Amino acid sequence: MRAKEGGAMASESLDAAPRTRRRWRAVVGRAGSAIPIALFLIITFAPIYWIILSAFTPLSDLFSTPLHYIPAHPSLINFRAAARLVPLEQQFLNSTVLAVGSASLSVVVALLAAYGFARIRFPGSNFLFLGILLSGFLPAIATIIPLFETFSSLNLVDSMVGLIALVGNLLLPTSIWIMASFIRQVPIEMEEAAQVDGAGFPLVLWRIVIPLLRPALATLFLINVITAWDEFFLPLIFSRSAATATLTLGVTQAAVDPETGAVAWGNEAAVALIVIAPVFTLAMVFQKQIVEGLMAGALKG
Repeated sequence: MRAKEGGAMASESLDAAPRTRRRWRAVVGRAGSAIPIALFLIITFAPIYWIILSAFTPLSDLFSTPLHYIPAHPSLINFRAAARLVPLEQQFLNSTVLAVGSASLSVVVALLAAYGFARIRFPGSNFLFLGILLSGFLPAIATIIPLFETFSSLNLVDSMVGLIALVGNLLLPTSIWIMASFIRQVPIEMEEAAQVDGAGFPLVLWRIVIPLLRPALATLFLINVITAWDEFFLPLIFSRSAATATLTLGVTQAAVDPETGAVAWGNEAAVALIVIAPVFTLAMVFQKQIVEGLMAGALKG
């Protein structure tokens, strides 16, 4: 009996060793995946937290020693000072008009262009499609001089119409590529059946294609709104007055105290927080729809 008990205990100890090794491997594997995620979250959210801290902390307390990572005396003084330096309401309206207008323009044009690339085959169509996609990777500084001269001749500099056209054009290459992948998922037999019944292209597009692409159109519109809202370079070059200045320009305008000439970190952080809040809220509310829409187009396109 003792021999049997000793053998059983020995076999249990032998079985326990592989279980322990597997358990440690699982722990190490989880730690190996958690550490990069933790580093990514720290790198991403640490600047955002510092912006929030700076926006609600008076300048006299912002660089106190030791540093306070929670505002000791939270205040709206930076927001009030920024409002005196920058026309925040006008810039917020301009940013909204620019984001919605350019996103709408890019989605409509991308839908028509992508439909042509997805449904119409002609010599060189693949090279033209690739060229449009690659044009989105051109640095904006490389084309800014001819663009500025062209828009100056059309009297579109310092104009919201000009800014909408510029930013909408900036969004087009990626929008066409994404929309083409969605259109290819629509069974062409449905369109052919409608054409046999006498429906023309506008009716086919309106009654068949667009209803099926409604989730994709909404996803693309949200992405383009966020991208256009964050645009800084084009408004910097083509905006010449407060009538067309956007909130991204307001960040730089509030960065210097006009009385002392010093960097007004609190004012800058306050305007930056106003810029971040709408797009952050939009992304958080619609993140599931955005991710699902992009994954559907990527996996089935």
